Amino acid sequence: MGVHSTHKFSSAWGPTKTLGYSTANATVDYLGPTIVTQQHRPNKVRFINNLPAAGTAVFPFDQPNNTITTHRHGGLQSVASDGSPLPNGVEVPPGGSQTQDYPNNQAAAPLWYHDHADAHGSYHVYEGLAGLAPNTDKLESSFGLPRGDFAKSYVLQDKSFNADYSLCYTHADPEFFGDRPVINGTIAPKQNVEPRRYTFTLVNGSDSRFYHLSLRQVAGSASAAPTMIVVGNDEGYLLHPTRVSGLLIAPGERYQAVVDFTSHNGQQWVLANDASAPYPGPDTAPLIPELMRFDVCSEVTSPDHSRVPKTIREANNAEPLASKLAQARLRTVQAGENTPGVTQIGDKNQLLNYFDPPTETPQLGSTEVWAMRNHGPDAHPFHEHIAELRLIGRWHVGQSDTSGKPVPGTIGPFEPAAAYESGPKDTFVSPPGYITAWVGKYTIPGTSVWHCHILSHEDGSSTGGTIEMMRPLAVGSKPQVQLPRVLTQERLDQLVRQP
Repeated sequence: MGVHSTHKFSSAWGPTKTLGYSTANATVDYLGPTIVTQQHRPNKVRFINNLPAAGTAVFPFDQPNNTITTHRHGGLQSVASDGSPLPNGVEVPPGGSQTQDYPNNQAAAPLWYHDHADAHGSYHVYEGLAGLAPNTDKLESSFGLPRGDFAKSYVLQDKSFNADYSLCYTHADPEFFGDRPVINGTIAPKQNVEPRRYTFTLVNGSDSRFYHLSLRQVAGSASAAPTMIVVGNDEGYLLHPTRVSGLLIAPGERYQAVVDFTSHNGQQWVLANDASAPYPGPDTAPLIPELMRFDVCSEVTSPDHSRVPKTIREANNAEPLASKLAQARLRTVQAGENTPGVTQIGDKNQLLNYFDPPTETPQLGSTEVWAMRNHGPDAHPFHEHIAELRLIGRWHVGQSDTSGKPVPGTIGPFEPAAAYESGPKDTFVSPPGYITAWVGKYTIPGTSVWHCHILSHEDGSSTGGTIEMMRPLAVGSKPQVQLPRVLTQERLDQLVRQP
């Protein structure tokens, strides 16, 4: 990790200061190299902190201690190699290094990596410390999806800039929203595409902004929008790919979608966005209606033999939810605000701070359903470290009491997960006024973290890091017999309705 002064966010601008991950063979001045791993082939990555000495602010808005720790988001590595922030992980001072071991014993998934230093990871990610880390496996090539030159990855961010092109960033409000779209380090880029199918991997690397994405035509003969079929979630492939007209993606989430530009020769399409900021509203920040443009060429350079199968069978997507629920116990957690604008998470009974003792303590090898009661004003994307999970669905809560518990009789009918978010995941959109439930098995021992992936929230930026929207996740040997058994979807529905 180093400081650079060569990156241009626009070809019409001069260079400006950024952070980036580099390798011995290539200097990267913003974001980092794509690290491709293969299932069952372990590797090690050594991260060297080349930031200035502690106390030296790199940016005028920065936190100047300059420690780092790198989290491979979605990876099933040990807690020692997970990159959790202090005090549950080890942070590296300037001049130091950390080596992480990745076993890669998981199915193909669009993983990514980013800094996770306590109370200032949001600054480092905004400045450039993030990158892609897809895990691959032997099954992928048999699916028939577009590959090679016809598979593109896009890191979606929003930023603000000063008149001299330097980065502008502030936590004066509980969240940060920029006024310009930055995709892979470029403001509102354009991409030439052929009239054929493409696989797009979309990563929301923004601080706070949700995107509701669609394709909108801006030039060429009028036509219906190119087909968009979601084939993958955070942790791998959907069993049944699903066609969408719009796609909501929250900070920390990843989606893989096949977009079909066939018969759209000579047209121009923009990746449009109509999500409120903050989400789901009311709007108090600049909206970003367009992220990037696709210019469709007149012809293909080679025949398109790709396809989107009706079923994609992977090692981690075929087990029915009913089977997971039959093994699970229910853990209830909550999100809310004791002080307006200061977001917190906690257990069933109370909102807590990051440094309070762990209350989320699954037994190693156990399966748990987590029911998140969000009684705050914002939607939050909740991420659990080193766990592969599945979204079950949501219940609307008509009224919560003063302690944040739903008032019995005001909880609406169960709403199953949307088809596009039904695959393996690690990050979940929890709307305000809803109970959101997900399920998974805890297979890695030790203490990591779970948190909101709005970076300003997890860092507790509105309080200078005093109150962080993050909690320890301690997987140990103690049986959690105090948690009720779920058994079935019907019983889960009954359990979530209890105070």
